[in-house]
Amino acid sequence: MRQPRSGPSKLDDDDYPAYTIGLAADLLGVAPAFLRSLDAAGLLTPNRSAGGQRRYSRTELTLALRVRELLDANMPLIAAIRIVSLERQLEAAHQRIAHLESIIPHNLR
Repeated sequence: MRQPRSGPSKLDDDDYPAYTIGLAADLLGVAPAFLRSLDAAGLLTPNRSAGGQRRYSRTELTLALRVRELLDANMPLIAAIRIVSLERQLEAAHQRIAHLESIIPHNLR
């Protein structure tokens, strides 16, 4: 029997593309066409298997779920995609600010 690796694993990686389009759609309760539409809109960029099948990560599934929540609140698809995209950019900016604040000496702030 193979021993489990110590250290980070693909199971712990939110960006590891572990889910096929069928499984991802099933987990989210949507049709595969919904995920393809988010891909076409540029919100999701799933990896591709050697055979060309889309593979989604947990991070991408979280984004798709957020779009689905906005659609359920009667938001038009294009607006929901834009909101999720802006939320993602804002989170990245917050992370960047936190990183910069952590490396700037306290007396220079």
